[in-house]
Amino acid sequence: MTADLPGIVRLRDRREALTLRTILTAARRLFAERGYARTPIRLIAQEAGVSPQTIYAHFGSKAGVLGGLVDLLDDEAGIPGLVAEAHRTDDPVALLGLLATVARQVRERCGDIVAMLGSGAAVDPDIAATQAEGARRNRLGIELVIDRVRRGGREVVPRAADIAVALMGAGVHADLVIEAGWSHDDYEAWLKDTLVASLLR
Repeated sequence: MTADLPGIVRLRDRREALTLRTILTAARRLFAERGYARTPIRLIAQEAGVSPQTIYAHFGSKAGVLGGLVDLLDDEAGIPGLVAEAHRTDDPVALLGLLATVARQVRERCGDIVAMLGSGAAVDPDIAATQAEGARRNRLGIELVIDRVRRGGREVVPRAADIAVALMGAGVHADLVIEAGWSHDDYEAWLKDTLVASLLR
């Protein structure tokens, strides 16, 4: 019996992960369609095919579900894989290129989540808190990459993280991709070149 326990645990973990993703995917769709304030937990539960108690058990509240969307964004944008890739290189140009890839994949794959957080933060404290957490993670990732560039022996400009945050912001992406009609490939290539030119001495 004990030999079966690890497999049972792994199966339970996979089932739980699938349940969490199903809940977050349902919430993502409903928040986009109806707005955060007008989406009750019971509707998310109905859409996800789970009980409201399951959502409360996993997330605690609707604000907790909203916070889970930041984790979903990280996953769907491929952030863990890009972080792993960053640990395998010391090349400063490649490292800054990974920042450009992060910005591109977040906007391309999860632009709806970014837009929802941006539009709702001014009117809802739950959304504002979730947006702040996303911004904190984004800045932390940028600072880690810049620190890695420094440790690799390349000098970077003062306030490099501030500059990178600004260049990678949603407004720049919107101006170039949405307003000017750039492709995501063009945006990523431009952002990489601009980060290298702006941050490296």
